[in-house]
Amino acid sequence: MPIPDQNTAWLPAPWDYAYRSFAENDAWYTGDTAALAKMYGRESATRSTHVRNGQQMQGGLVGAASRMFWGRPVPANENRARLHVPAPADLAALASDLVFAEPPEVRLESPGETKLRRDGKAQTRLDLIANGDEAHAMFNQMGELKSALGAVALVVRWDTAVAEHAWLEPSAADVIVPTFRSGRMIECTLWSEYVKGSVYYRHLEHHVIGAIEHALYAGSENNLGRRVPLAEIPETASYAELVDSDSRIVTGIDRLTAVYNPNIPTAAWRKKGALAHTGRSDFAQLHGLFDWLDETFSSWMRDLRLGAGKIIVPEAALDFNGIGMGASFDAGREIFAGLNAPGDPSKIAFDKVQFNIRVEEHEKTAFGIYREILRKAGFAQSAWGDYSGKGQMTATEVDDRDKASERTRDKKILQDRVAIARAASVALEIDGKVFPGKGGGRFEQPTVVFPDVSQEDPEKLARTLTLLDAAAAISLEQKVRRANPDWEDDQIRAEVAAIRAERPAVPDPAGFTGDDDPDGVEDPEETL
Repeated sequence: MPIPDQNTAWLPAPWDYAYRSFAENDAWYTGDTAALAKMYGRESATRSTHVRNGQQMQGGLVGAASRMFWGRPVPANENRARLHVPAPADLAALASDLVFAEPPEVRLESPGETKLRRDGKAQTRLDLIANGDEAHAMFNQMGELKSALGAVALVVRWDTAVAEHAWLEPSAADVIVPTFRSGRMIECTLWSEYVKGSVYYRHLEHHVIGAIEHALYAGSENNLGRRVPLAEIPETASYAELVDSDSRIVTGIDRLTAVYNPNIPTAAWRKKGALAHTGRSDFAQLHGLFDWLDETFSSWMRDLRLGAGKIIVPEAALDFNGIGMGASFDAGREIFAGLNAPGDPSKIAFDKVQFNIRVEEHEKTAFGIYREILRKAGFAQSAWGDYSGKGQMTATEVDDRDKASERTRDKKILQDRVAIARAASVALEIDGKVFPGKGGGRFEQPTVVFPDVSQEDPEKLARTLTLLDAAAAISLEQKVRRANPDWEDDQIRAEVAAIRAERPAVPDPAGFTGDDDPDGVEDPEETL
C-alpha cells in the first residue's frame, strides 16, 4: 500500500477487517477488560437486532444473551464480582520463553565452516546488532508480540545521535499495513497515532526498496484527513530534519528495511487474498476459553464473597436514618437483610446464612480450561504446572508429555530463523553505509543458530550425556559443549584440558602383554 491520498478512510480495506481481530487479541493480551466488555457488548447488541414489518427492532434484553461473559451488562447499582485471569498474557510469555529464553546466535560463516568466527570486523558489528543483550531482549519482546497478534515486522533502525550501530526493532501486526507479492512482503506502512483533543494525528512510515517515506495526517477517528508538515507536532518534528524534499530517507540499498515475521501460517484467512499471509495468533480459537476461565474465577470469587457469614435480623435492628429516609445497614458489619416481622423485635430469633465455597469444583474447572488452552496452543500440559491429575509418572511419560512444546518450538523457529537472518543482513549493510569503516557491509546472509532445547533440564541433560558416554557415542569435547552451550571455543578447550588433567591415564588394553615391568628390567626383590 503506497502512501494514501488525503481524506481517505482509515483503515483501508481489507485491513479494517483484520484490525478488528488484532484489537480483540490485543485486549486479551493487555487485560483490557473495559475494551472486552465494550467489544462483546456491542456484538451482542448487534446480534439482538431484528427486523419486523420492514423496520429494525431492538431486542428487549440487549446484551443479556451475550455468548461471552464480558459482554453481559452489569445491572445498575449491583456490585458483581468480575475477575480477569491473565492467561493470554501468560500464554504469549510462554511462547516467547520457549523460543528465546536461550537466545539464538547470528553469525557469519564461510561455505563449509561449522565453527563460529569471532575474528573480523564484520562479525563484531553483527554481534552488536543481533547478539548483544539489547538484541536478546528485543527477541523476547518480538516473541510475545507475534504470539499474541500473529506477526511482527523486524524493522532496521539507525540514529547516529542515539547509537553507534544499527539495530533491529519489532513492530506488531496491529501497527503495520503490509503489501505481499507471491507470499513475500514487498513494502509496508508502519503507523503511529497521536490524539490531541478531537484531532487524530497519524504518522505513516512507508518502507519501499531503497527508501522510507514519512507523512503526517490530521484527521478523525475513521478518516485520515489532510496531510500536514511533519514539524506540526513534537512527536514527529525530528523526522522533518532527516527527510529530503520528497519527505523520504534514501537508504542506498536495494532491499527492504523491514522483514515480515509471521507466527504460524494463518488458517481462518487463507481464502481472503492479502490477509492469507498475515500469520496466526496463538490466541486463535481460544477467546471463548479465556472468557470461560474469567467466568470460572469470577464465580469462585463470588463464592468467597457470599461465603462470608451473614446474620438475618429484624428490621428494627437496622440503623434508622430519619423520617422519610428509611433504614440502612453496613455490609462490612455483616448484616445481610432485615425482616419486616410483627411483634416484639427482641423475641424474634436471629438467624445466620453461610453459603458453601466450592473450592474443589472451581479449581478442577479452571485446571480443565487451562489444559485445553495449552493443548490448542500446542504446549505441554506441564507448561504452567502439572494439571494432568495423574500421580507419579515415569521419566518416559514426562518426556512424551513435554514433546508437544518442543514440536511447537521447532515450528516457530522455522519462521524466526528466516526473518532474523534477513533482517540482520539488511541491518549489517545499513550499518556499513551509516558507519563506514567499522566493518559493516553487504555479506552473505548470516546463519541463525538456536540452542537445541530451550532451558533444558540439568538432570535430564546429565542422564542423556551419561547414556551417550556409556554407548561410546559422544566425545569429551561434545559433552562439554552440550553442558555449556553458551561457552566460547577457548573456554571449551580449557575445560576439556582441565578434565583430562584431573583424570588418571587409563592404559590401553590392546597393548597389554602380561609383563608387569614395562621397562623390561627385572626387579631384584621379585627373585627372592
